[in-house]
Amino acid sequence: MKFELKRLNNAAAVDSLGFEQLITTQTEIVAGVIQTKYYELLGQSLSDFVPFDVGRGAYSTNIFQYTAGYVGSPFESGLVQPSTGLGINAKSSIQVDGISIKNNFWRMDYEVSHEIIEMGKVSVQAFSIIEENEKARKKVYDLGMQKVTFLGIPDNGVEGLLNMAAVNIDTSLFPVKLAAMSSAQLQTLASGLLAAYLDNNGATQMPNRLCIPTSDYVALGVPSDPNFPLKTKRDILEEALRQGGAVDIKIVHTTYNEKAASDGQHARYVLYRHDADSLRMYIPKPYTPHALYPMNGVDFISVAESQFSGVVAIRPKEMLYMDAQA
Repeated sequence: MKFELKRLNNAAAVDSLGFEQLITTQTEIVAGVIQTKYYELLGQSLSDFVPFDVGRGAYSTNIFQYTAGYVGSPFESGLVQPSTGLGINAKSSIQVDGISIKNNFWRMDYEVSHEIIEMGKVSVQAFSIIEENEKARKKVYDLGMQKVTFLGIPDNGVEGLLNMAAVNIDTSLFPVKLAAMSSAQLQTLASGLLAAYLDNNGATQMPNRLCIPTSDYVALGVPSDPNFPLKTKRDILEEALRQGGAVDIKIVHTTYNEKAASDGQHARYVLYRHDADSLRMYIPKPYTPHALYPMNGVDFISVAESQFSGVVAIRPKEMLYMDAQA
């Protein structure tokens, strides 16, 4: 990301050379921080969980996503008898609707005092202060966006991947957590997952993501049956899903799943389709830091801004929550 160099006319507290050094150093620091770091979760990126639409609708209060559905004649009504004349064809039509998506505005600043800048004239301490401030602010943003992606901000009406109101919840597939399942329970789960998912969406789509708690994921490598240690729990689960038709299934995991069930106490599993036509999250304005500007003639301030939505289920039937009961 390009970071534009700014000169200040009201920089009386810093001589020209000192200010150029200050801003140039900040430019290098910020470029390094925002270029090399992105959201990561134990080797996974947020884009492994949700498709992101970046740069669309900046500075709008809402983003409007069009949707369309077929409302015309059924297939069978297209049958005709050529001898009966014209004007009897079945009619194809769609209904256009849309989803209004809240666009959240975010800003955060840090301040650099006159004294720190003066100290920077005789040492490089001012530059390290700026660097640490920038790293700290970016870390707050990264962790905040990570939490928003999975849990949203309920008090602000922002939903995340794990708590969308429009998604159906199954409470029968996971009598216990995945890691605690016996061999028989695992076999029952493996045979029932796809059937429940297809029943939820009318057998129109196969899933390509299964999101589970991290504690379950690290336990999937153990044999499914200690008496016959031929296959791990992961082998059985993935093989059953792929043999059933979910050929591109990928198991992802987060610690946010651990207590994401409706009761706030148990684990939530999510079977869904990772597809921009099924769900997405908008980031109209990515994390954007601005150069230092004078506050009061002696002190300086650096502002960063961003805009983001929550996760939007465009086709909520292509997602299924499954809550563990114990």
